[in-house]
Amino acid sequence: MHPTPIFTNHDKAAALAFAARCPFASVAVNGEGGPVTALVPLFYDAGKQCFLGHVARANPFWKAAKTEGVAAAIFRGPNAYISPSYYPSKAEHHKAVPTWNYMAAEIRGQITVAEDSANMAAFLAPLTDVMESGLKQPWKISDAPEDYIAKLSNAIVGFSLEAETITFVEKLSQNRPEADQRGVVIIFENSSCAAERDMAFEMKRFL
Repeated sequence: MHPTPIFTNHDKAAALAFAARCPFASVAVNGEGGPVTALVPLFYDAGKQCFLGHVARANPFWKAAKTEGVAAAIFRGPNAYISPSYYPSKAEHHKAVPTWNYMAAEIRGQITVAEDSANMAAFLAPLTDVMESGLKQPWKISDAPEDYIAKLSNAIVGFSLEAETITFVEKLSQNRPEADQRGVVIIFENSSCAAERDMAFEMKRFL
């Protein structure tokens, strides 16, 4: 991911907090025939400074990861198309073109595969606990029969991705005049699209 300086946030804590808010990531490794990807939710283990995830045992991703040993994960947040017509400055000089605002974090590092089904709880429980924490009746792995969990654990493979390098990009129209930024925010705040309303919320942090 290309980190254009004006859009790059170098705050590691902010990047990890963003990944926690948007845990469903695209993870990629190099395979024999080219890139191999997986779409998985990831949990950051602060003590080990790595992300934990799992894939189906039938998924070729983990075998490629085991061979390659290095992976990249992309976490994406709000994103939206920006029309030049949203900018008040367009009416003045027409020096504007379409673009796309977005937030994304990229994690790169060593990836380690864990095949032992008996250890899958270590990859499942942390994320489950976080995602269930806001519910009135949080579900726990122990709620399900042990033999059922054991059977399902045989069908998955866990992995950990070390957070060796972190790139966090927030492209939120910081390169435009304040009037143009406000023009986009007004359009998005009144949009019927949830992603555009989320974008407006994020953009207001730079105003």
